[in-house]
Amino acid sequence: MNEGLAARGAGSELKESVGSGRQLPIEEILIGAPHQADGLTACALAYLALPNLIFLFGWFRTPIALLLAAGMCYFVIAAFQSVPVRWRSEHSPAALLVILVTSCAWSAFGGGSHFMHANPDWYIRDAVLGDLINFGWPLHYLSAEGMPLILRSAIGFFLPPALFGKLFGLAHLDLAVYLWTIVGVLIFLLLLPLPRRTGWCLTLALILVVFFSGMDFVGVVIATESMPIFPLRLEWWVPLSYPSLTNQLLWAPNHCLPIWIATLLYFRHRHGAEFLRVMVATLPLTLIWTPFAVIGLLPFAWFGTVDWIRKFAWTTVPWRAIIVASAYSLPIVAFLVFDIGHIHSGVATAPSATSISYPLQGASLHSYTLFVSCEFLLLALVIAPHVREARPEFWLSIVILLALPLLRFGPSNDFGLRLSTTPLVFLLVICLQALLAEERPSLRGTRWIACLFLAIGAHTAFNEFWRAATFPRTPPDYQHTLADRQDGQPAAHYVGRYDSSPVRHWLRSLPEIRTGRQ
Repeated sequence: MNEGLAARGAGSELKESVGSGRQLPIEEILIGAPHQADGLTACALAYLALPNLIFLFGWFRTPIALLLAAGMCYFVIAAFQSVPVRWRSEHSPAALLVILVTSCAWSAFGGGSHFMHANPDWYIRDAVLGDLINFGWPLHYLSAEGMPLILRSAIGFFLPPALFGKLFGLAHLDLAVYLWTIVGVLIFLLLLPLPRRTGWCLTLALILVVFFSGMDFVGVVIATESMPIFPLRLEWWVPLSYPSLTNQLLWAPNHCLPIWIATLLYFRHRHGAEFLRVMVATLPLTLIWTPFAVIGLLPFAWFGTVDWIRKFAWTTVPWRAIIVASAYSLPIVAFLVFDIGHIHSGVATAPSATSISYPLQGASLHSYTLFVSCEFLLLALVIAPHVREARPEFWLSIVILLALPLLRFGPSNDFGLRLSTTPLVFLLVICLQALLAEERPSLRGTRWIACLFLAIGAHTAFNEFWRAATFPRTPPDYQHTLADRQDGQPAAHYVGRYDSSPVRHWLRSLPEIRTGRQ
């Protein structure tokens, strides 16, 4: 969150209190950085940590799991060392209620709840969740040659619902997924620099968050020279995609929630003395959720660390926490990255020698220019004059978003889909700050242009909501395995050969090996 709005501008910037008519300092309107790791930070770290505990004791041998769990507790607790934790929320009760209702409503459209239509990716996600419940841990499959293939990718989100399913059965599993999603979305919204009191300002801010997206509608019209078919998905109008926040939540909460939360923890604490300790605790916890969280946040974390050291000196670096966090991360990273050579990757402009999916087709200079312009660049250039704080993070985000389309990785070009999330969340926060801050008359026109771009972009999220609400409801299917859903054998980006894992001797004994179809 913007410490400049919350603290530095406290004596100079004023804003009208919603519904009161009296002038309040800007910090009375927006939630700012707490200058310490507070109760909300603790809740965010606990949310990220829970799947780690389940994974450690479900996959590793008990002595190894106990050692790693102790290390995890150490570097998480170190984030609050010598700092009194403030547990009371700065939001008003009414604002908390509005944010909670928004979290419940937004999450209800997600495929994991199965209240409505679930997007096609949920066939795979339901299969992973069902396998985690129906089979023993560490979860694995058989290759065509009879070799064990161990599931290793992006499973953190599913572990708490899977534990619920193992304990209580499948009857209410979709409800467990829904509640787990609500908690993550609620933490994300509370971490954002939203107004702390109810009123039109909070309402508009929440609408901006939920409908935040690039101008895919304009891109489709220009690229295809025709109107898009409503309410079909808009975001793959070229072989590149930066998904909207709603698209991410409805299609892939297992990836987006840890990235959202980790990014906002960075932004919230980036100027505080606690920054490095919070980052040391945050980054290792996201690994089992999705490795893209760490990869996407590393450039910002490096920049933030250099700035932090310049302000607080080397003598205050929490070396013990860093060493413990590194030791904890090594076996997790080794588990995640083994046998990744079969995942398709390359340069986006290079033609592929094999038949590949549309997201991995080569992109032309024309499509690249049109893509970056509609997705973020025009909005960023309009917002740039309004950026008073976090200017380095703002321009670093632009550079990353410009560079990502040049690379491709995974069957759906996961570099673009996942690594764009962190800079897009930064852009969202900066938009919130620019549009909620006190208006400068000289920049009034650019603010209205930014609002126009955001209104056009809202069409993307609106399509997602409309399709979820009006297409036939998709019931959950936890009986077909991941191998069933992928033609008899899980894809390379989900599994790796067990005999290639450098930590296989630390893992629990594999249960009875299952064939692909049960």
